[in-house]
Order: sequence, then C-alpha cells, then structure tokens
Amino acid sequence: MKIKKNIAISLIKDLIQDDKFKKEIIDLISSTSDSSGVAKLEEKKIFNNLLKVHKKTVDDVMVPRGEIIFIDEKIDKENLIKIINKEAHSRMPVVKEELENCLGMVHIKDLFKKINNKSFKIKSLLREVIFIPSATPVFNLLQKMKKQNIHLAIVMDEFNSVAGLVTIEDLVEEIVGEIEDEHDKEEAPMYDLKNNNLIMDAAMLVDDFEREFDISIPEDLKEDVGTIGGIIFNLAGRIPKKKEKFDINKKLSFTIHKVSSRKILEVIVHGVKPQ
Repeated sequence: MKIKKNIAISLIKDLIQDDKFKKEIIDLISSTSDSSGVAKLEEKKIFNNLLKVHKKTVDDVMVPRGEIIFIDEKIDKENLIKIINKEAHSRMPVVKEELENCLGMVHIKDLFKKINNKSFKIKSLLREVIFIPSATPVFNLLQKMKKQNIHLAIVMDEFNSVAGLVTIEDLVEEIVGEIEDEHDKEEAPMYDLKNNNLIMDAAMLVDDFEREFDISIPEDLKEDVGTIGGIIFNLAGRIPKKKEKFDINKKLSFTIHKVSSRKILEVIVHGVKPQ
C-alpha cells in the first residue's frame, strides 16, 4: 500500500496545479492507513483513476440513500451493540427520526470507549459532518474535508433531501484504487441457486447485474443509485417487507427474500438466468 500511495502522490504532483491543494491531497493520502497487506502496483490504473476523479462529482461516488446505515439518537444500548456487531462501518450518522435531521456522526472507537458508562448518551459522542450538494466535484470535497478535518459528508439533492453519504476514505480510494493482496482469493459470487430460485445479494452493483445477466434496467430507475437494493428502496420509498414483489419491466422483477429493519439483504430474481 505504501508503494501504491507513492505512485499516486507522484502523479498528483504532475496533475494538480494548485500548490496548496496539491500539498493537502498528498498529506491526506499519506496519512490514510491501510492494513490490507502487499498491494499490486498498477501505475497505469492509478493514473487513469486520477484523470477520472478530476472530472467526477460527489454524485458519482456516494453511497446512495437506500444503503446508508444510520443510528437514531434515541437508540438503546442493546440495539446499538447489535448494529455495531452487524455492520462493518467505523463511522455512522446519527439522526433525529430521519436522515434529513442528521445531528452528526459517531466513530466506532468513541462508542467502544463510552458504551459501558452508566450515563452513556450517544449525543455526547457526536462529531461534525458536512452537508454538500451532489454536484460538488470530488476534489473540492476532498479539499473541504481535509481543511475542516471532517471525515463524513451527507450529500443533498436539489430538493434538499438526503441523496447519499460519502467518507473521506471513499474519496481517497477513488484515487488510489482498490487494494488487492496478491494472495487474495476470488470473491464469492453475489448470487446462488436455491430450490430453483435465483437468490441475489441486494448489494450487487447495478452495472455488474446488467453485465452478468445481459439485461438492461431502465435509466430512470438507475439514477442516483448504485445497487439493486437501492433501486428497490427507491421504488418502495421505504424498507420493504419479505415476499414483496417489485416489477422492473415486463420481463424482470425482484421479490424480497431477506430484509433487516434498515436494509434489503437478499432478493429473488425473476426473468433472468446466469450466463
């Protein structure tokens, strides 16, 4: 990872003309830790990432609204611990009833330090977040987060509703790219056949789904979402119930197979077959 960061830093020196901003981005990448082991050096890939990021907006890289894991300010310890154990997020927004009323964010290490205190209140651990328009350029947001030392941004759409979420690590990864260990095993497929049903992880990316099953999803349904679960959430306007069915077109539909109180986990896919 260290060598890969050095490549990114070298390329940034050539691409970014603003000396002050250049230094901020280099400092940011240098300070971002990683424990994933020996990285494959892909200088050409990093260079391409830099060129792409220079043109990207927050809308291109954010976690869509339907996939945001958040905590209500009134949550009790038992349910908070369940969320911590289940979700692999180091930072989570804290809200008052709904995402539009985001009070800030909590860091997992702060929770671990205080959660056993008798007087524990999640609001006492709140850290600041940034609210930013979805059309904001990625480099602009990086600069703002670095300057204010804030690591999570809530993305707002033109109607002043929450469109998504992005962390500073997400933005840095857009530059450095995915870190792969040379001994990494091939990822398990995100779908499986069970009792003649095609069961799919709702976190499957829309682009991957279309490519895997050689099918196109209408453009208006794909707008502002990255995953199949995000599409279904937008159609329902809420977290749907198990066995609810959603028609995408005359051929394709999804039935909810597994769902939690906060997100869609698995769906049954109708109308396609694995390639």
